[in-house]
Order: sequence, then structure tokens, then C-alpha cells
Amino acid sequence: MLQRPVALILATCLASGPARAEELDPIGRFDWDSQLIVGLSGIEMDDDGMGFTAVSDQGWWLQGALTRDGEVITGVEIERLEPILGSNGLPAAARRVGDWSDAEGLAIGPDGRAWVSFERWAHVWWYDAPFSKANHIPDHETFKDYADNWQLEAIAISPEGTVYAFPERPLAEGFPIYRLAPGNLWEIDGYLPESEVFGIVGADFDADGTLYLLERKLVVGLWWQNRVRRVRLDTGADTVIWTGERGEYGNLEGLSVWSDDTGRRLTLISDNNGSSATPTEFVEFRLTD
Repeated sequence: MLQRPVALILATCLASGPARAEELDPIGRFDWDSQLIVGLSGIEMDDDGMGFTAVSDQGWWLQGALTRDGEVITGVEIERLEPILGSNGLPAAARRVGDWSDAEGLAIGPDGRAWVSFERWAHVWWYDAPFSKANHIPDHETFKDYADNWQLEAIAISPEGTVYAFPERPLAEGFPIYRLAPGNLWEIDGYLPESEVFGIVGADFDADGTLYLLERKLVVGLWWQNRVRRVRLDTGADTVIWTGERGEYGNLEGLSVWSDDTGRRLTLISDNNGSSATPTEFVEFRLTD
């Protein structure tokens, strides 16, 4: 668990000297043109790097399989597409008052349980498995303090099994680090600093407990700019390890960290903002020390 004195250090540590040098080397990018799938915002890769599970901000689960030429993604096949269910077993998208279906973040634990964070009505639900009905978690009292569409964008599970959630925009103190405590009650373990108007949109841990955050911003309403940030919640180390050029990629929102025989990889996925004319981008990097 992160102790509060360390958490407070995070508010001043961004871009300080990293404990180890680490870079992202691009592997490739695949633009998926699909007339059926829109708004993918959260992704979890299978251990083999071929299968994946994703959530859409339109209220859908997607499971699919990638085809590759060596390391590079060359295609996507849809294997299962079903609505995200509420705790009553009915599609969340059918209850549009308050927009219960705006799924943004996804984390799947080793036990198969899935955790989904939502915007609009800011909340987190957990599932015995993807596609099952939701289980309710009481909201933190600050979930209501965010502007519409700037709420819970990212969720991640640490190697110890602790669930963390992050909003897209900060409160006055910074980005709260929401930790799910015993009894399924949210606590704030401190704050992450905001810099250069980037917002948090994706999160995942590696096997060593390092947290990787995907951030993005819209530059003068025209170009998306993305970056990846590495955080150690136990020591407070916080470093930006990659920043894309303006307009280099689209609205990257989902992040999954996984490993193969050659090391750690990051798979990023874009939200095409509900436009079937805009491709969904799969972007991959290799982490190098």
C-alpha cells in the first residue's frame, strides 16, 4: 500500500531523475477500419499477445484476435461482441439517463474478474468475468466533483491485486490516486501532478509493480498529442518516458502492458470518437532499459 507521505511526494516529482533509464521503441501501428466497432477506450491483452478484450464508450464488450507478421499487427478479427450489463443483468446502454454506459477503463485480474471505470455517471463496476452482469461498488464522495466527461478514465490492478482508478482531469490537489480498500470502499492515497494540460486516459501495471499511465491532450482543437508516464507508487518516482508529436496518432485512450520472450510491450488503442469513418488505431511499443 502507498503511504500518504510518499503519495504527497508525487505532487512534486514529475520529470525528476528516473531510477532507471527506460525508453519506448515503436514496433508498429495498425489502422483498423471497421463499420461496426466504434469508441474503444480500454483494452487488456492476453498473455500470448494475440487475443484481447476491450470496452467501448458506447456500452459494449469486445473480444478479438490479432494477426501478426512477426511482431507487427496486420489484422483484427472480432470473436465476441456483447453489451455491457448492469447489476440487473440488462444492457447498461438501455439506461441512458445519466449515461451509465460510457465505459472508459478496463482491468482484468489473474482470477478473471474484470473491472470497468465509467464516465458521465462516474463509477466503477466489477464483473465475475467479461460479459457477465455487474457488481456494484459504492462511489467515492469526490466522484461527483468532476465536470461531465472528465471523470474516471483509467483503472488498473497491481501485482498484489489492489485496484486503482484515475480520473481524466485533476482536482485542486492533482489527480487523485483512488485505491479500492477492503470492503470495496474507495480511499485516496495521494495525488499525481498535472503538467502541460495532459489528462490521464489509460493505466496498467507491469509485473514489477511499475505503473504506466497513458495521457493525452487536444492541441488547439485540431491535433491529439499522447504521452506515456512511468510511476512508482511506493517511492514516488514519476517520469514521462515518451511524448508523441502533435497529430502523430489519434485519440489514444487504452493501454495494456504485457510481456513476451523478448521483454515488455505496450499496446495502445484509440477511440475513434464514434465515427465509423475514422479507423481504430492499434499502436505498439517495446520497453527498453
